[in-house]
Amino acid sequence: MFTSLRVRLWFTYAVIISLILMIIGLGVFVYIIRNPLIDRQALTRLDAAKQVLERQLNDRASRPLEDLRLLERIGESWEIRLMLFDQNLDLLLDSQPGQALITWPNAGPKPPLKGQIEDQDGGIWLYSSWIKESGDIVVLALPRQGGLQLLRSPLLRQSLREDFLPSFIRAGLIALFAAVIFAAWLGNWIASPLQDMEKATRTFSEGNYQLIPLKGPDEVRALAGSYNEMVKKVTASQQSQRDFVANVSHELKTPLTSIQGFSGAILDGTAAEGPAARKAAEIIKTEADRMYRLVVDLLDLARFDAGTIALDRQALDLESLLKRVGTQLIPQAAEAQVRFELDIDPLPTIVGDEDRLAQVFTNLVDNAIKHTHPGGFVRLSARAESGLARVEVIDSGDGIPAEHLHRIFERFYKVDGSRKEKTKPGTGLGLAIAEQIVQAHEGSIDVRSQIGEGTVFEVNLPVVRSDDLTVIESIKDRV
Repeated sequence: MFTSLRVRLWFTYAVIISLILMIIGLGVFVYIIRNPLIDRQALTRLDAAKQVLERQLNDRASRPLEDLRLLERIGESWEIRLMLFDQNLDLLLDSQPGQALITWPNAGPKPPLKGQIEDQDGGIWLYSSWIKESGDIVVLALPRQGGLQLLRSPLLRQSLREDFLPSFIRAGLIALFAAVIFAAWLGNWIASPLQDMEKATRTFSEGNYQLIPLKGPDEVRALAGSYNEMVKKVTASQQSQRDFVANVSHELKTPLTSIQGFSGAILDGTAAEGPAARKAAEIIKTEADRMYRLVVDLLDLARFDAGTIALDRQALDLESLLKRVGTQLIPQAAEAQVRFELDIDPLPTIVGDEDRLAQVFTNLVDNAIKHTHPGGFVRLSARAESGLARVEVIDSGDGIPAEHLHRIFERFYKVDGSRKEKTKPGTGLGLAIAEQIVQAHEGSIDVRSQIGEGTVFEVNLPVVRSDDLTVIESIKDRV
């Protein structure tokens, strides 16, 4: 029963309200025991008796003996202790002579007409008094009831029974009912999104990936947001896997079809000798090389994904590396009738894998040449800025449509419309591998493009200080 969150909340709030009512009841009990309410009631009773007594004494002629008898009768009927002191503060009358003696103070300031006074035994009395024209002092007194002895007071019991307890019980029931309602609302507010998450998690294992609404307290909303983010990533990952399998199948199917067809032509004698056989052999080699490049690229990406790629980090001269890459691609640019330019400033030393970085820049320049029409240009520029080595590959090709820019580094993604005719088809993995290599060097790669104006690929690599221990040790190792 108590395993449910809602029931626990209901029970918790019921216990809290009960404890609060108990604490309030205890506070009221202590308040009553300390006696301010009973004191006020007693003083009110004394004031009423004093008014009656004062009126009766003023309405009759002054006869001291009869006054004394009147005081005794009123004290008995009102159950009040009446005392009469003369001008010398001597006690003339005490309606309850069996009680401890009370003496009227004769030293210091005059006592107030109403308040508290002690008897000879230390007991406290509440009193109300007035001074007659003759100078005598009439005092009406009641014993002050306090502490646990107050519980024996019929007046207190009646007050509690008729005034306090009914109101207290009604307030407690209302508070308890409100607490249950609030607990039910709060339990539903918290438990409902958790139940939605539990249902979604159960269906998640069955392959049904559904998002859940963000509701409830901040912590539950954060948990639901994390769950939705996980669902999105899993969905994207599975879609990526499906796309990957489809793309690999497509990339392998084309060269395999060519290899199968031309090898079959050789076997059945259609291209068994002469130029036909040579042509078939060239196509088979070309497609086999294409498959080999695809497999190598896939293995590289797999190692990057698994974090097992090994980079041979050494202190290297990026300026020399870029010039060497440019020199190797000049013949390709000349064959494509593309003007190739090198604009490389002196660059500081960086730490990295020379072969892998050469692979990045070779891929970028190669792509730029392939996507630039005859008569256009490709520029490889580099400079040092703000602790970075900034390398740009700029071409004057057709440019990349804006809707393709954010996907340009996806695996197998190709913008076929921007490719020149009669160029060898790529695997669609070059830019994805380039991005992984640059990120492994703690750098960044970005692309900017305008239709009809060309494209710029920008690579930023961190440079190191001359006193960097990594550089010094790398140089020592090489020496």
